[in-house]
Amino acid sequence: MLKLLRLLFLLLPASVGIAQSTGEVGFDRQFGEPGAPGSFHAYFSRLGGGLKGLQLTDHYKSVAAARNSPHTPADYMLLTFAPNGDDHGLRLVGTPAETHFEQDLATAEWTYQERDSGVVFSIDSGKGLVLEKNLTHDPTQRGFRLEFVLRNRDAEPGGQVVFTLLGPALVNAPEVSLLGTSSVAIADSGDGAPKHVGPAPGKVQPLDVDLKNLSFAGNTNRFFGAFLYPLDDASRAALVGVAADTVPAREDPDSKTPPNSVARARYTMSLAIPARDAETRVSFGLYLGPKSYHVFEKLANPERFAPILNVDLTTPCCFVEVPGGRFMARVLLRLLGWFHDVIGNWGFAIIMLTLLVRGLLAPVNYHMQKSMRAYGARMAVLKPKLDALKAKYGDDQKAYQQAMVAFQREHKMIPPIGGCLPLFATMPIYIGLFTALRTAYDLRHQSFGLWIQDLSRADALFHLSFWPHEFNLLPLLWISMFVWLQLRMPLPTDPQARQMQKMMRYMPILFGVMLYGYASALLVYMVTSMVWSMLESAIMKRLLGPIDPNVAAMAPTPM
Repeated sequence: MLKLLRLLFLLLPASVGIAQSTGEVGFDRQFGEPGAPGSFHAYFSRLGGGLKGLQLTDHYKSVAAARNSPHTPADYMLLTFAPNGDDHGLRLVGTPAETHFEQDLATAEWTYQERDSGVVFSIDSGKGLVLEKNLTHDPTQRGFRLEFVLRNRDAEPGGQVVFTLLGPALVNAPEVSLLGTSSVAIADSGDGAPKHVGPAPGKVQPLDVDLKNLSFAGNTNRFFGAFLYPLDDASRAALVGVAADTVPAREDPDSKTPPNSVARARYTMSLAIPARDAETRVSFGLYLGPKSYHVFEKLANPERFAPILNVDLTTPCCFVEVPGGRFMARVLLRLLGWFHDVIGNWGFAIIMLTLLVRGLLAPVNYHMQKSMRAYGARMAVLKPKLDALKAKYGDDQKAYQQAMVAFQREHKMIPPIGGCLPLFATMPIYIGLFTALRTAYDLRHQSFGLWIQDLSRADALFHLSFWPHEFNLLPLLWISMFVWLQLRMPLPTDPQARQMQKMMRYMPILFGVMLYGYASALLVYMVTSMVWSMLESAIMKRLLGPIDPNVAAMAPTPM
């Protein structure tokens, strides 16, 4: 159906919607001029009065699509979809006992009217109640104003009309899914600590949130979000529950979204049946767009959606948040933005950030490398005595350990534990970048140059006809340089440390394979940092001499 509607859009002027008199079940409508911020092309159905699909006409689905001229609807990014073919977004569900409507609100044919900047769906209960759903375009808020109006023409006043609004289902195509990212439902009570869940497949999971102080609720994918927020206290009071489920039940043929990969928000509302010839009206804002500090800052309430990014910047580490990771990620995003403003290229901004970090750590690394070599020189002098202790107590490990402790105290043999300080200092940077680049909207479709056309995706030098379907050069380059650097380091003389060092030499291969399909932005950082490490290693060797084998295992790993 969505493909048919797209074909229909190609045959019609962009500003034309199918009017009520045509009798068509499906229709489309352009909101705003294509290319203008906050512009959309929507596909509706009168069955259930739902939203079958929504394209952002200020975003393109790919770098190649952005280059097309002139643009067609196929170029624009599909943000939401009908997850099970007929399971539309913004559709109302509820039993007759709850809604006071004999019709099934989810499948009944609603009346449709077109307005200058919106659409109005309405349905008559046949018992004196009329329910309206008004959707008015609001480009300044990158979304719509959503109103529900319950009119009492000749029904008994009192009681409540209760229904559940199914939120839009955001596309979550496999090619944009990334390690550590997922589709989640989220709600915030205004305390800056939003609740978020990824429901189990086929389950409806309530969100534990303070509805009296609700700031917003919705769902997200990697770069975008769909959030509903009350515009006044009466509307906030009408929202009596927020939950989430998973869609689609089967793979969506248009967006290729995998089954049960999308968390969709569900909003339960209760409208009081007013006196005869009166109405109950509630109003909500509906945001449909990017998750970005730069975008949010242009909204009327820039702080409303800030907690969303706090959730995105939670560091994934065995499902446990790494302390300080979120703060570091936020700082790095700000620094990257500043470098980009100066340079104008996100790839070079990442390189500049890498050089800044490694440059600041260079004096510390030099001091620690010098300490390690001094420790190695002392170890070389004391090695005959150590060998004698090992020969004397080698068969009695307990006695040998006691003798070693006494020997170290006597000769003040304290290893330079700061030798690994550069590693520990760069790890928060690395973790912060790893976290930030998972969901950094500002890197979407941003070209670095040469073959890297999208820093938010793998670099894909060329395509393969077999798995993994793309030849990504940057992770292979990083692995090669890391292994080469490790092979140049001497193996320690201690057998146990020697074996450990041999194993560590090939750990980069495993690590590189894990990140093979990761965003090229992170690999730009890793490759740049590795080049720095190789140059720094050569300079250190010339200034301080080679690393003593006795402390080779203590040499910091470049990150």
